[in-house]
Amino acid sequence: MNKITFKNHFLLSDDPESVLRGRKQGVTDFNVATSYPEKFVGLKGVTVFKRVLKPADVDYGALALADLTDEKTVDAVADAVFCGDVKLIVAAGYSLDEIGLIDVKFHLSPVQYLHKLGLLEKCTVVGGVYLDRDDVDLMAQCGTSLILCPTCSMGYGFGMPHFKAYCKKLKVYFGSGDNRFNRNGCMITEARTMYLGSNCEMRSACSIDLETLFSCFASDMPDHAEELLFS
Repeated sequence: MNKITFKNHFLLSDDPESVLRGRKQGVTDFNVATSYPEKFVGLKGVTVFKRVLKPADVDYGALALADLTDEKTVDAVADAVFCGDVKLIVAAGYSLDEIGLIDVKFHLSPVQYLHKLGLLEKCTVVGGVYLDRDDVDLMAQCGTSLILCPTCSMGYGFGMPHFKAYCKKLKVYFGSGDNRFNRNGCMITEARTMYLGSNCEMRSACSIDLETLFSCFASDMPDHAEELLFS
């Protein structure tokens, strides 16, 4: 039987120690968004994404864009993606403030704006607390995956991702974000947070089946999934 592995699909960090702490929690693979890619190069199981804060930051093969309001930076990212084989993660729909800024500037939701730019089918969205039905349908049409970071979304007061609705149409993954509310980047903690938050939202003691939950970060569902989740 193959060993079950865990993946942190979005870790925002400039400190390689965050990867080592995650390994101690059973995480074997990481997507790391960082301003210092050189610190993580060579670490086993780590895919490095360079954080894009200005146009000059697009000189890397995998990019993480956190702000859609700076048009010059967004244009530079788009050029890099369209001209080369560049992986892209974009923060979108993660807070009401962000949605408001994009709506005021472009009269679109963040997801709709990405679609207008031609980037939606070429990226993975991270955040996704506030996706409406049209956003989800657009992402589904484009084959766009979604990464939720439950402890960050809830801990920073952004809101609770509507996991139950998203997972019906989208491939959903879990990340730990900046580890502010999950210091060791434990994916079981992210899953437990999402499970409890979804139960609260849906007014149900079992709103999510465990197989769906574990598919967001694990290569398979452990035999002792419920015990692992609530021990």
